[in-house]
Amino acid sequence: MKIRLLLAAAILFVVNSVRAQEYLQMIDEGTYSVAEIVENAENYFADKDKGRGSGYKQFKRWEYMANRLMNEDGYLVSFSERLNELENFNAYLNETSSERASLNDNWVELGPTSWNATTHWSPGVGRITGIAVDATNNDHIIVGANTGGVWKTTDGGQNWTPLGDYFSNLYVYSVAIDPTDSDTYFFGSSSGLIYKSIDAGATWNEIADISNSLINKILINPDNTDIIFASSQNAGVYRSTDGGSTWVEPVPSDIRAYDIEFKPGDTNTVYISGLGFHKSTDGGATFTTITGFANDAKMIGVSPDNPDVVYVVEANGGSFGGFYTSTDSGSTFTELDHTGRNYFGYDTAGFQSGGQAPRDMDITVNPNDVNEVFIAGILVWRSSDGGANFDITADWIPGDAANAGIGYHHADVDILEYVNTNLFVGSDGGIFKAANTSTVNADYYEDLTDGIGIRQWYKIGVSQTPEVVVTGGSQDNGSSFYSAATGEWIDFVGADGMEGFVDKDDTNVVYAMIQNGRMYRTDNGGVTLLNLPEPPPGSGNWVTPFEQDPVITNTIYCGYRNVYVSANKGGNWAPISQDFGGSLDELKIAQSNNLVMYASRGGIM
Repeated sequence: MKIRLLLAAAILFVVNSVRAQEYLQMIDEGTYSVAEIVENAENYFADKDKGRGSGYKQFKRWEYMANRLMNEDGYLVSFSERLNELENFNAYLNETSSERASLNDNWVELGPTSWNATTHWSPGVGRITGIAVDATNNDHIIVGANTGGVWKTTDGGQNWTPLGDYFSNLYVYSVAIDPTDSDTYFFGSSSGLIYKSIDAGATWNEIADISNSLINKILINPDNTDIIFASSQNAGVYRSTDGGSTWVEPVPSDIRAYDIEFKPGDTNTVYISGLGFHKSTDGGATFTTITGFANDAKMIGVSPDNPDVVYVVEANGGSFGGFYTSTDSGSTFTELDHTGRNYFGYDTAGFQSGGQAPRDMDITVNPNDVNEVFIAGILVWRSSDGGANFDITADWIPGDAANAGIGYHHADVDILEYVNTNLFVGSDGGIFKAANTSTVNADYYEDLTDGIGIRQWYKIGVSQTPEVVVTGGSQDNGSSFYSAATGEWIDFVGADGMEGFVDKDDTNVVYAMIQNGRMYRTDNGGVTLLNLPEPPPGSGNWVTPFEQDPVITNTIYCGYRNVYVSANKGGNWAPISQDFGGSLDELKIAQSNNLVMYASRGGIM
């Protein structure tokens, strides 16, 4: 009976592990409807905490966009198909340009390309997903942004140039610079797409379409640059020996792919990680799976200071799962004792649960000191003793960081790179650099993001007065507003910024909303912030409708399961509609007659 119970428990564990990843696989496979994927995900999250670090926030972001991109049959058209359609339409516009009158339009970027926090609790510019530093010139850096393309600097981050303004695909999850040719770049995109430039990013060409999942790392063999590795997050690691023309999957048994590293000084020895850890001694042609780990996401750290040492940091769901070290080039590992610690959450003491691994998870090692190790989840932690102990280097709230005498970088770290004497951090707020990693203080990190325009906007609002003020809510970087009079942006609300608007009578009054319908207001241009009460049940859609009456002063509306009105700028609320049976998606008020309103939920108007 005990054997049967243990077998049943083991089977249940495997089934639950598969279910935990099922909706992600369904997204990548591209054969399921949006409704089927949403149902699967909601069933998975039904009995789980949906708070920070659960992964629910990332799913709701996907759902919001999927509902707007699906076709009439409820399916998402593949990324490649959408890209081809866009390129065909652009070609048509070019071919027929002589047949159309000029629009005489004049678009200029308003930004923001830097952050200016007043009451914002986690300011940043935008999400950085890839960093590559030229090995021959460390002032030459390229970065990738989730939906902002590739950018480069040749002066260490003082000035940045966009490399995607005239390229159709701006989805970037990884970047690389050829170690033997500084003018040759690569970037990994959605749906297994890999692009190459041989003119320092002036033009790009697709060289591979290897899977249905994003490419989260590209690694080039410095001894033979025809050998390239690419990790496709939910599809596995791929290898090319002909410069990217053809690809094979050397470890088809591992359905995940997160990291790839060469043994320093020996490109015949290759380490890759997915849910397992795998080692090759023949340049990546074949791999051996190294046992002794849990079945979860892993990242790998190595250092030229001691090439035989290999570090592995492992997740446990979204949280920290373990830290391992090897002194025999990854053949065997010892797990170091970090019982009760969670280095992947928001807690700077490292005890509270939560985290967003593997989306926010990485490790890097000082190339000049094998004992100085950095790991990251939401924040970056440093060890000076080979991973035996870790100390926090930063907080995600500027004021708290200053009070604690530690650095500030935006929360949610996607990537770490230690190059020469500098540590680079790519987070949801931008790219940060630590030049003196041994001394943690309030100035530990320098923000290099100034000049990069990669903010991901959900909604914008425009003032109705002669004074031009524009406000917007953005993913990961909250809500901000721009004044044409000053030419400056003010960041005044954190989290994921959603709907917002400028008061119709007073441009010093700006309203903002974050995910699921929490509302805020500033009455003095971002000097102070008011947290407005929400009507019951206190939660709306991921992007909740939020509107101002076009006629009546100080009167605003929000759409939860009911439409609510406030006659005192959000001080209190009263329902003015029936219960619609679910949270509303849209609410609009007719400018010509403020008694006429339109609301929608799903496919119902």
